[in-house]
Amino acid sequence: MRFRRERLSSDRQRFAGAERWTWPVLFLMSGAWAALLIWLEIQKFLAFRLGGDMGIYVQAMWSTAHGRPFYMSLLGGPGNFLGHHFAPLMIVLAPFYHLWPDARFLLVTEVAALALTVVPLYIFARKRLGPKTALLIILAFLLYPPLHFTALTDFHEIHLAIPLLMASAVALVDKRLRLSIVCLVLAMLAKEEVIFIAVGFGVYIALVQRRWRLGVAVATAATLWGLLLFLVIIPSLNGGASYTFYSRYKTLGDTPRQMLQTLIFQPLTVLRLVSTPSKLLFVFQLLVPLAGLPLLGFPPILLTLPTLIYLALSDYGFMTSINFYYTAPLIPFLFVAAVVALQRVRGWHVRAYRAALIALVLAMLISARLWSPLPGGTAYAPDTFKVTEADRAAGTLLATIPPDASVASYGEYPAWVANRFRLATIGRPGGPEIWPDKAIEYLAVRAPEPNSISSPAYPWVVRVQPGAPVWIPRYALIQKTDQGLTLWKWRGAEEDMTLPRYDVAFEQGLNLIAAGTPPEGPTWGQAIKTTAGSTIPVWMAWQAKSRLDQRITFSLHLVDAQGKGVAQVDREMAEGHFPTTLWHSYETEPTVADEFPLELPDDIPPGRYRLLAGAFRTETVAALSRLDGGGQWTELTQVEVMP
Repeated sequence: MRFRRERLSSDRQRFAGAERWTWPVLFLMSGAWAALLIWLEIQKFLAFRLGGDMGIYVQAMWSTAHGRPFYMSLLGGPGNFLGHHFAPLMIVLAPFYHLWPDARFLLVTEVAALALTVVPLYIFARKRLGPKTALLIILAFLLYPPLHFTALTDFHEIHLAIPLLMASAVALVDKRLRLSIVCLVLAMLAKEEVIFIAVGFGVYIALVQRRWRLGVAVATAATLWGLLLFLVIIPSLNGGASYTFYSRYKTLGDTPRQMLQTLIFQPLTVLRLVSTPSKLLFVFQLLVPLAGLPLLGFPPILLTLPTLIYLALSDYGFMTSINFYYTAPLIPFLFVAAVVALQRVRGWHVRAYRAALIALVLAMLISARLWSPLPGGTAYAPDTFKVTEADRAAGTLLATIPPDASVASYGEYPAWVANRFRLATIGRPGGPEIWPDKAIEYLAVRAPEPNSISSPAYPWVVRVQPGAPVWIPRYALIQKTDQGLTLWKWRGAEEDMTLPRYDVAFEQGLNLIAAGTPPEGPTWGQAIKTTAGSTIPVWMAWQAKSRLDQRITFSLHLVDAQGKGVAQVDREMAEGHFPTTLWHSYETEPTVADEFPLELPDDIPPGRYRLLAGAFRTETVAALSRLDGGGQWTELTQVEVMP
């Protein structure tokens, strides 16, 4: 008995000795990992490689820090971020964002949140496997490729839930249910989808831990809160519209009722949906870096099921790829299951335990090499993090925009200019003008590459009011950078264009809505007066009533009294960068306007000419006919060439 007490005392001393150095090593490992990820994320920002979502988060956070909680204008509608993603927990960041109002604050915050996740994981693993093996688990966590992609896909509100979900999971397995539920409730305030995880927690408490009343209460409360949130709160915050992301489950249906009916009555459809090769590969890539150990981690592995189910049922391919942040809620549960699995294997035999540890080391190293986007991994793309002088010049140019000015932008630029209330996305719906009778003051857009097809930018998509002239705000180019950024400034109301209506219907659902000239051009009327050798800056606005599967070229012809052409201009909108096949990608019945400069020959005789407008199929050059039987052309006005 004395020998046994001495041995236990010796074991405690060794454990305490290990504790003294493992905590510093833990923070050194996680700190180095966080420093690397923060540097990479900031490099992405400076290199203009962040996704378009960052502008939404920046504006929502800036607005919250300046007295308008969760206001954002980038997605249109009522302008409440919570109507798209219910993440009120983000409000805790607002005071800090007020001190550092920059997209980089959010990038640092999301990496820090992921790095802090190691603390509850280490405590959990240390208790079951000892401090040294717990550090090995932390190393596997920090080398986990899905975590790397999660960290490098910019800030998303779900990042705030990961340390909370980890703490909740380890407390649940340790049967510290109060702590688990508190962390779970906080995680539910970070993203609406955590509701499904909360229902799973309730079922786990009831069936696995045999705490029937508490489990049923948790599952019921989460279900009722989910119904209230998805059917009442989110629609009310989104102008009455239903939850935006139902569209990612089209195979199941358009509404929650249709989705539930499909799940119950069409099991083969559901089976085909969840068993595609890409989704099976997704599960494989989640498990292999952990040597498949989570599969032995019963019952905690059951906690992954709610997230796996809602991901696998989606039609949205990004949700079942480790290359995006959608895997984030799975990561805590997979690692908790892996720890429980190792504890179980150690109880079988010491050799099996050692073999499992060796397999884990090999799996995490090989997987990091094969799939990680960090330096050393084959998915690492160094150009993504390379900041050029052109990038720096573009950042300097964006910084010249006055902080109280309204800005329209898209792509990689909104994150740089989103610290303002008036911010618009070009091409969504209605182009750069989103406030009645008030043009956006600055446009920050990427210049189209030669021969490229791209999304709308100034001045292509415009608003149209029934029967009213078409108003087009006009902009002057301030600067174009080598990075591709072009910055435009509104010229002012006196230089905006108001094009008179024509409303002539053509084949293919195309309507010539309006045409005219800018204020500095010749006066538009019954006869435009000009001279030989001059250029008439004609603008036309065409509307597509239905989706077009062919590219259409628009045409202006100047003809003499005998109908002989003396000048013409034929072009697609935006010089082909915005073909008609793309128009319906952004809104229904889009109206697209552009300039059609008509150059008159130097030797054109003085006299009166007719200016005709029409359109033809680009590939076949077959002209479109008017639906009123008026032929292939419509007369806009007359042109008088002065001597």
